This record gives sequence, C-alpha cells and structure tokens, in this order.
Amino acid sequence: MSVKIRNFFNFFTKIGTEGHQAFYEAWKHTADIVGKSPHFMRTQLHKNVDQTEKYKYYNYAQFDTDETEVFKPELASPEWIEEMMKYMKSGKVAFPGGFYEIATYDGNPISPSFQQADSSVFITSGYTVAENVDTAELEASWKEWSGADVMQSASSIGFHNAGLYKQFTKGRNPFSYVVRAEITKPGEDLKEAVQLLEKVKSLKLQDGITADSSLFQVLPEGAFGRI
Repeated sequence: MSVKIRNFFNFFTKIGTEGHQAFYEAWKHTADIVGKSPHFMRTQLHKNVDQTEKYKYYNYAQFDTDETEVFKPELASPEWIEEMMKYMKSGKVAFPGGFYEIATYDGNPISPSFQQADSSVFITSGYTVAENVDTAELEASWKEWSGADVMQSASSIGFHNAGLYKQFTKGRNPFSYVVRAEITKPGEDLKEAVQLLEKVKSLKLQDGITADSSLFQVLPEGAFGRI
C-alpha cells in the first residue's frame, strides 16, 4: 500500500457559539484556503449522528506530502494564520493530526476515495495507546480488537471496507490510531448501524488502550477535491 498519501484527521469537540451553519461556513472557508495548495487532494467533513457525543465533527482530508501547513504550522501563510486566529477566538476546539493508512480490511486502499454511497455512514473509532503497548502485535490483530471483524459480518447493512490509520505527527490529536469503517446501507432510521456501533463499543480492549467510537455521516456539501 502506498504511503505517499497523508491523511489529515481533525476532530472537533466544540464548534463555537454561533451554531452548526456558522461552523460549516467557517470550515468551508478554511478548506478553500487549504484547497489552494498544489498538494491538496480531497476532503470530507463528517458530522456525528449523536451530537451529545464528545466529538461533534471530524474532517478527513488527503495530501500528497506532509510539507504543508496542516502538518507543519511553520509553513503557514499569513492567510492561514489569520484564519486560525479566528477559529480560536470563536470558541472552536479541534484536535488535528496526520495519519498514514497502514491497512484496510480487504487489502485495497481507501484513501483518498469519496464515500461509496450517498446513504453511507461511518463507524469511526479513535484509539489512545500507552507507550508500553506492543504496537507491532496491535497492528497485526487490528481487525479483531477494533471490531472490524464484527462490522464485516454485518452484510445486511452493507459493510464496504475499513481502514486503519496510524498517526505520524506529534500534536494535539490524542489518537495513536483511527479506524474508519463505511456502512453503505444503514437504513433511513440508522437503527441497525447504531446497534452495530454498540457492539463495537462493547468490545474489551487490552490494558493501555482507550477508545472513542461514534457514528458519522459525510455532509454532501463538505466533500470535494481535485481527483
């Protein structure tokens, strides 16, 4: 699997005081600035189905290098710095980080693909891993402990694929790994998808690992890119 693509996960715990539409407009403005980079590929803004959960939104974007302002703030343009200052003043709280896609369930790359169906939802889990955990063994068995095997068995609601992402940056993002799984036929009420999420949440993790899992949908207006 190619490691040329750098995946940017940015998880938001607070969207500011002006509400969801204002949050989206500010995000879109920032995305348009980032989109000017020749290294930008695609982006998709995901909204948590349950807004009582910790992470309200996350952005999933791709670049062909880590020599960009999203991974290295020292490369930021004045326009980018100004926008980040606005973000902080508006009460938004975000946890960005750069990740490599190191495995997928079926062995075929996911990044930088858009979602497979308009109806798709994503069970997304972030994992914080203690320093004493054997990450080589962890990565080898990821399909089991992440619930990917459980999700794959849910053929009736259209499991498509799942990706394992490993962080390569050292910043605000608390997750060592992210697992993002696409469900293409969740049904209008999302009931079965929510039940599947609960199965994933109920899995026991080894000592030294904590998880945060939620169900997300991509905002149609929040998905765009060059390829």
